[in-house]
Amino acid sequence: MRSAAQTQPEMRDRILGEAERVFRAFGYAKTTVADIAKACGMSPANVYRFFESKSAINEAITGVVLRRMESLGMGIAAEPRPAAERLRRLIVEMHRFTCEQCLHESRVHEIVRKAMDEQWGVIDAHIQRMRLLYRALIEDGITLGEFAPGGIEARAACVFNAALPFCHPQVVAEKFAGDGGVQAAQMADFLVEALRRPHS
Repeated sequence: MRSAAQTQPEMRDRILGEAERVFRAFGYAKTTVADIAKACGMSPANVYRFFESKSAINEAITGVVLRRMESLGMGIAAEPRPAAERLRRLIVEMHRFTCEQCLHESRVHEIVRKAMDEQWGVIDAHIQRMRLLYRALIEDGITLGEFAPGGIEARAACVFNAALPFCHPQVVAEKFAGDGGVQAAQMADFLVEALRRPHS
């Protein structure tokens, strides 16, 4: 028989899974800890054993959503294709993920937006990991001779900063939601071309 300590991670994951389902169904604002507890078949007191507040649950769910995005990005970065193609695909797919998760799934947009207001730490950590992923791809392109050498830190920062608006839920909702990814693809093409070696 497994100990209580061994089952705690499973219980925590179960609470998060049910909380995300309830948030998606009813929205963050309308959901209470009691609603989440009911969905889990447990008391609110048991939920509070794992999460100190609804806000803490939301922070954890936001982390799960962002890790899905990071996993997609790392998979693209590891693909056996030229760095330029991987970078372009990364920008386009990160934009597509944002549209799917935060626009087509309006409740997810609410969850992430709330986290951006209240738990910037989980968002900032995600941004830093994505910065490193972009940097690694650009460094790979330099090593492979696809991109011009030198200035990697500044160039990686510029590329990331230029791509970031296409992954920001609020900016995407206001500026890019209706174009089917056209502007994200154009930006990806522009950035990849800017990184290439000068033609002799």
